[in-house]
Amino acid sequence: MSIVFEDLVYRLNEHTTAEGTSFDAVMNDNGVLEIVCSNNDEFSIHMVQTDTQLLTVTPLFHVSEVKPDMIDELNAQLLHLSPAMPLSSAGIQGEQYILFGAMALNTYFENIVHELEVQAENTLELLEAVSPLLN
Repeated sequence: MSIVFEDLVYRLNEHTTAEGTSFDAVMNDNGVLEIVCSNNDEFSIHMVQTDTQLLTVTPLFHVSEVKPDMIDELNAQLLHLSPAMPLSSAGIQGEQYILFGAMALNTYFENIVHELEVQAENTLELLEAVSPLLN
């Protein structure tokens, strides 16, 4: 990982937003930055750095956690919710539903913080909206 990405870990851990959100960021052995935002400490955001962007992924729930007869309804609801969630999109990777976002590598720190804070909030709002469809 580059020095810039390692610096991000330090800066996040030292930062509190105007809204009072603080961050707990840890670099995993596989180069993934795991970030917990104080405005949603149940669901961590995983960040990776590619050659061109920063990608953020929040694992939400496994397909097996969806009521079997509600999978089509869930997928339709996620498609309708995605445009209403600023800076985040819902998706599925393998058998895991996720919330994800992307930023340019040259994104200002303040914008990174804002996007992380919004993704953490969007996670809670999305889960509240779809919870009746989950086991």
